[in-house]
Amino acid sequence: MPAPVTGLFIIRAWIEQGSTDPLRAHIRLTTDVSRGFEDSMTLSELRAVCEAVATWLGNVLSGPAGSST
Repeated sequence: MPAPVTGLFIIRAWIEQGSTDPLRAHIRLTTDVSRGFEDSMTLSELRAVCEAVATWLGNVLSGPAGSST
């Protein structure tokens, strides 16, 4: 039986005053905390943030990158 794996997805969001697209969301993520953060990005569209969450959850369901599960 494979060892349990824990993923982590952190969103830090703020409003950029005066911008036509004021949302800012800095994301750091990993599908396996034992590997450390695998990616980070800053997004300014709600749809892109939601897509990042959905993609990450799909990756968690399929197992960490490079795993043999």
